[in-house]
Amino acid sequence: MIGHDQVERYRMMSQPERWREVEALMSFAWRSLKQLPAEERTRRLKEDERRHDEADEIVLAHLRSLR
Repeated sequence: MIGHDQVERYRMMSQPERWREVEALMSFAWRSLKQLPAEERTRRLKEDERRHDEADEIVLAHLRSLR
């Protein structure tokens, strides 16, 4: 977990600084993913897709309940 000082640094960042941070983290994650064996990379991407679909379904169910 990040500390209070780091949270404050993030709060003081400008929008372009935040976006650069996001891009750096996404690039790091993608490089790390590409270093994995193909089977593990595929497994992780499928799990990510499953979780994304599950979250989408939760949102859709909530929206349907508002009718």
